[in-house]
Amino acid sequence: MRVDADVELVLLDQSRVDTIHALVLSSLDHLRPWEEIARPDLTRDEVVEYVRAGEDTWAQGRAIPAAIVYRGEVAGVVGARIAREAGRAEVGYWLASAYLGSGIMTRAVRAVVRTLFDDEGLHRVELRMAADNQPSRAVADRLGFTLEGTLRETYLIDGVRHDLCVYGLLRTDPELPL
Repeated sequence: MRVDADVELVLLDQSRVDTIHALVLSSLDHLRPWEEIARPDLTRDEVVEYVRAGEDTWAQGRAIPAAIVYRGEVAGVVGARIAREAGRAEVGYWLASAYLGSGIMTRAVRAVVRTLFDDEGLHRVELRMAADNQPSRAVADRLGFTLEGTLRETYLIDGVRHDLCVYGLLRTDPELPL
């Protein structure tokens, strides 16, 4: 999916395993506090399984796993887990540190949310992130999501418990900023 002149979303498939592995390892300081996959001992086989799981759920119509391509280079990942029976999805995302500050993630998440509402016919989209992950929360705010609640000490990374913010956006929300 072409998002704009600079950003494209492409299926996250096995051809991108080595790139994703390298991106995660090059961005550990940035990603580790928030992403379970971001560990210094992350193996290529673990990335193969991470990508394979996304491919399998995509084939079943239960997910949208995408690599974010910025000006021809893979910059991160955005994906959605879809619960069709409930008419909702949860979107997750991460961006390599070299690509921060250019609005790439806001554009990518906006495109996925539009697809979920317009093409998939869903009613609700959620974003969940650690309460102290300010960059991810800023994406939610820019896209008009409503902070619906905070789950205390429910997100465990590296033995540290973080509060988890739950943001929601409904197809019927007035003045959808998408």
